Amino acid sequence: MNIMNVSKPMNERGFTLAEVLVATFIIVVGLVALASGFQFATSGVATGRGETIASFLAEQRLEQLKAIAMTNYYGPPAGPAWTAPLTLAGGSTTTEFCQTTNIGSTGTNCQTTAITGVASYTRTTRITDNPGGTGCTGVAPLLCKRIWVNVTYRPVTTRGDVSQTRSVDVYAVVAPRN
Repeated sequence: MNIMNVSKPMNERGFTLAEVLVATFIIVVGLVALASGFQFATSGVATGRGETIASFLAEQRLEQLKAIAMTNYYGPPAGPAWTAPLTLAGGSTTTEFCQTTNIGSTGTNCQTTAITGVASYTRTTRITDNPGGTGCTGVAPLLCKRIWVNVTYRPVTTRGDVSQTRSVDVYAVVAPRN
């Protein structure tokens, strides 16, 4: 007969229930904080996307008008007619509704009628004659134009609320090329 001597180790205790509960509580608190951080990060990315698109649409219109100023500043009757809605006529205001699909493509993503069913940006362009100032005398041939481009949109908030309106404004002064 073979008798085995099995001895019990002295420090084999494990964790108590209280220790396990405290560790679980600490982990849960950390995970909840991490999850709420993701919500704020996602909201920040969505806000940044909206601001970027609005800034792009404002700058796009400004660049289009600056290109006209380089080639056909005075328009009719001194030059060829402007192609609507691009005009440098003083006192003119145009409003367009832009969608975010194909943004930055060579075609236009803006139209004069409201767009339904998609996220829409409203772009308003106002051109006024500059009465004078540095380099602009207000008398031909130095008739400068003030350009104001405003793009408004409704961002989706973290709660899905679309009642807030945000806007981006871009200002410029253009003069004829002599």
